[in-house]
Amino acid sequence: MSASLEHLRVLLVDDDADQRFVLRRQLARRGITDVEEAADGASAVREAEHHRPDLVVLDLAMPGQSGMDVLPELQAVAADSRIVVLSNLPAHRVRSATERRGAYGFVSKRTEPDRVVEELLLAAALIDGSRRSTVRLGADRSAPSLARAMVRSTLDEAGEDLLMTAELLISELVTNAVEHAAAAPSVTLDLSPDRLRVEVADDDPRGVEPRSPRPDQAGGRGLGLVDRLADRWGQDATDRGKVVWFEIARR
Repeated sequence: MSASLEHLRVLLVDDDADQRFVLRRQLARRGITDVEEAADGASAVREAEHHRPDLVVLDLAMPGQSGMDVLPELQAVAADSRIVVLSNLPAHRVRSATERRGAYGFVSKRTEPDRVVEELLLAAALIDGSRRSTVRLGADRSAPSLARAMVRSTLDEAGEDLLMTAELLISELVTNAVEHAAAAPSVTLDLSPDRLRVEVADDDPRGVEPRSPRPDQAGGRGLGLVDRLADRWGQDATDRGKVVWFEIARR
C-alpha cells in the first residue's frame, strides 16, 4: 500500500454511531481525516464503490445485512481495499470465516481504546509492526525467568494468547539449553505483523527431539509442548552449535 497515513482513505462500517464517532476521532489523532461512514451493509457497498477506501473497518453484528454477509460484495466493488473486521465476537469463532470471505485482518473491540487504531493499521499491514531483539542469557536457573521477561517486554501489546504461549514455549527451550546442553543460550525474538519467531541458540551441536515421558516423570515434555502449540518449529546447525526455533502466527 503506497498511501501515507495522512492520505489514507478510510470507510467505517458500523451501525453504532457512537462507535463511528470515537473511531473517527482516534483516526484524526493519527492524522487520518479522509474518513467516510456507513451504518449498514448496503450503504457500505455504495460508499466503498464511490470512495475507493484504502482501509475498510467493518463491524460484523449489524441489522439486515451483516458484516459477514457484505464482505464478498465489498471485495467485489473495492478489490484494492484492505478490510479489517472490528468486532465484539470472539476471534477464534469468526476470524477464519471472515478471512475466507476477504477480510485482511481482525481486531477485537475489547482492545484498549488508545490502541485500536494502531491495531487496525497493523492488521491491515499499513504500518510496520516488526520488532527484533536478542539477548545472551546465563547458563543458570535464572535464564528461563529472564527469557519470559524478554517476551513480556517485546510482546506487551501483541495479545494475551500469543504472550502466554510464547512465554511457555521459550521457557521450555531455554530450560533445555541450560539443563541438557549445559550452555548459556542466546535468545532472539522476531515479531512481525504476521507471526512471532523465537530462536534459542546454544553451543551444543547435538540435536533435540520430542520425548514421550512416563506420566510420573516430572520433565521431558518441553519439545512436545512446542510441537503441539507452535505453528512451525525446527532446528538448524550453526558453526558454534545449533538454533532451535518456533513460529506462532498472529491470529
